[in-house]
Amino acid sequence: MSFTVNEQSSASLFFRRIIPRILAVCLAIYFADVLWFQIRVHVPKLGRAAGSIHRVRLLAIADKGNKVEYQIDAIKPEEDVPCANSLFPQGGNNPCWYVKRHSNDPIPM
Repeated sequence: MSFTVNEQSSASLFFRRIIPRILAVCLAIYFADVLWFQIRVHVPKLGRAAGSIHRVRLLAIADKGNKVEYQIDAIKPEEDVPCANSLFPQGGNNPCWYVKRHSNDPIPM
């Protein structure tokens, strides 16, 4: 399959224009998220910057024959996992939407 010079240049031009714009939009969203998180850390009446998700600790214990046994942790059956109310990880914590989505995942042993 051969391309003409016009097809190659238009495709090349497309990628040279679109890729930097996509990266610029992604960086703008990330920095806006960081800025909004930091503003809420310093001005709490604008909203909570951090939160927590309550979860039951379920252990996944490997058995013989590639079987897995599930048990609730006897030592610490429940916990509150800290999270950031943002799109991306902030302040050393994962975002609350991510923690909530994975709160029922078993802990491999």
